[in-house]
Amino acid sequence: MSTLAAKLGLVVLSGAAALAITAIGQGLWGLMVVANLKLTPALPWAAVLMPMVLAALVAFLAGHGWPRWGAAARRGLLPLGPVSARAWAWSLIAGAAGVFAAAALWTVMASIVRVPPNALPDMRGVPALTLGAFLVVSVIAAPLTEEVAFRGYAMGLLRRRFSPAAALVITSALFAAAHLTQGLYAPKLLVYFLAGLVFGLVALRTGSLLPAMVVHALADLVFFTLVWPNDARRRLIGEGGSADSVLAGLVVMAVCLPLCAYAFVRLGRATRTPILVPGAAPAVLASA
Repeated sequence: MSTLAAKLGLVVLSGAAALAITAIGQGLWGLMVVANLKLTPALPWAAVLMPMVLAALVAFLAGHGWPRWGAAARRGLLPLGPVSARAWAWSLIAGAAGVFAAAALWTVMASIVRVPPNALPDMRGVPALTLGAFLVVSVIAAPLTEEVAFRGYAMGLLRRRFSPAAALVITSALFAAAHLTQGLYAPKLLVYFLAGLVFGLVALRTGSLLPAMVVHALADLVFFTLVWPNDARRRLIGEGGSADSVLAGLVVMAVCLPLCAYAFVRLGRATRTPILVPGAAPAVLASA
């Protein structure tokens, strides 16, 4: 009973830590964007200040600067080590395939089941400079913050009492739960959970958050530009909508899912570590 209580407490602690980090790194960015658009939309000052906030946040969480108390523990929860060229390549292939499969799944489900579109800031009439600056920072801020929060701190804490596979599933569930701000809708939460599995598996296989951050950035770029803007005007198949997008999505998934699985197998070979073995340490410097 005490072991179960300890594990449940660790899940709560890891979730709280992840949410606190995302509140600073992402919640603050959202408030800055709203303030920037309201006060000076032609001058994207929020996009200039936010990278400084992110740099300070990551430096602190990586154990640098003040306070020195707990620096070693913080550093241990933020794996940012180098990754071999071969591992990088297979990470990006696996991640990209997973991202496009997730985007296709979102499109297919949104054409079959009515789900309100994600809440996005109203960018109508916003100058191109500001719009571009906000997009660039958004594609950096969310992946960096969420990877540090979920695949860094949350997974690092969970690995103290859970196997890598269990930690991967739990952090993916926490990652999906963190997006309940977009509504309690099963199709959305499923895609977020699957995306969390892809990001987490990349981090576990490479032993570093860097490839996962790049894959996550690609995911945000794809969804911000190709998926979410179309949600509001997408018509359901049952209401006369075209079946072309569904067929296209199914084709994309049929191609990308096997490619994703194959790339993860090759990534496992590149790191020379059996996948998801408790206590295993990936050989992230395996030769290319």
